[in-house]
Amino acid sequence: MSDRYQDTMDKALQCIHLARAINDRYDDPSKMPAEEVANRKSLLTEAMRLQEIADTELKQSKLEAWASTPDADSPAVAAMASKAMADAKIANGTDQYAAANHDLTVKRFAKALKFGKDELTMEEKASIIENTTGQIIVPHDLAGPIFLQLPRLGVLRDLALVRPTTSNLVDVRALTGVTAGWGQVEITNTGGATPPTDAAIAATGPNTVTVQDLVAMVQIGQDELMDTDANLVSLVQEIVGQKFAEMEDDAFANGNGTSRPFGIAIRATIGGAIPAAQGVTAATSAVIVPDDLKKLQYVILARFANVGSYIGSDTATQQISLLKDSTSNYLWQPSNQAGQPDRLFGRAYYRVTGLPAPGSAPAVLFGDIRSGYLIADRQRITVQRLDERYADQGLVAFIFRERVGGDVIRPAAFAKYLV
Repeated sequence: MSDRYQDTMDKALQCIHLARAINDRYDDPSKMPAEEVANRKSLLTEAMRLQEIADTELKQSKLEAWASTPDADSPAVAAMASKAMADAKIANGTDQYAAANHDLTVKRFAKALKFGKDELTMEEKASIIENTTGQIIVPHDLAGPIFLQLPRLGVLRDLALVRPTTSNLVDVRALTGVTAGWGQVEITNTGGATPPTDAAIAATGPNTVTVQDLVAMVQIGQDELMDTDANLVSLVQEIVGQKFAEMEDDAFANGNGTSRPFGIAIRATIGGAIPAAQGVTAATSAVIVPDDLKKLQYVILARFANVGSYIGSDTATQQISLLKDSTSNYLWQPSNQAGQPDRLFGRAYYRVTGLPAPGSAPAVLFGDIRSGYLIADRQRITVQRLDERYADQGLVAFIFRERVGGDVIRPAAFAKYLV
């Protein structure tokens, strides 16, 4: 088989793997951005062109081999027969192909972790190396379990609106900037956009949500690193999933917007979001009163209150769990069913560790979290291997990066309790 044929096949495979990587980023193909659709189409078109060139080169190699040794079996013919048998196996069922592709992905990813990206072939690099940064991409079917763990280990990701994105800046005006009226709609400000004031942010929320980098470092011993591929990948998924869930939940709760998402509690005091009219202030600092908690349901619009939930910090939850009515019955009702939230005044209650303790920023909030808070999720995790930094300790370090943003997009959906 000629070097030209192999080189052409390698280029075709690179295009195919890049197209597959684009496809695997989206569970629903209909939600793939137009730019990604166009890139994938171009890659597949180029792969088909290279396939035709490779097929022609293969035919020529076959004929040349046959002409030189007509009585012998041609290597090109044997290669074609082998390829035909492989195609036949794939044609027997997509499940078999999917399982084989998954195993191959695990092996390539584990190889990159164990030995570094420099030990990968060109084909392997094409499938798991990000072109722009040169970092190793955690493949979609391996990153999936990490994201599945995040709602279980965290709280707010499972309650908020999660929007996949391929951009670092998400325009949320399409979600919040609806103008409607009976008979006609008045259009104003035709001369150009006006930057929002604090009052405007309080009414409508920010226009954009910025995607930030969440970074975690994992140190793995040399012996453990040489473990089986499946065990190594499982270890990475568990460690990264737990840490990312913890960091995300804290940021979604009380992040200050500097290199991290804006949290719900911080938006109650910064930038004018969640105004005072949508809040209740305790008479005594750090003392939670049942009547105050119940008032929260009635200081926001009914459409948000009717599906609203309470969220409270660890310290606030401890106080609330001890509140009693006039007959000494506890107001807080712990869940007796796995996967179901606790209840307060008939509404779901979630304990969120990242919220501040009573006495500072809002320790308890109530509202429709799905309508009010957006998570901009790029759903792409990359990893960088550090070979030398901890070599004297017999360790190899890995830096994992996830791109995610978050912000309150509808302040009207929340009520805050300043206690």
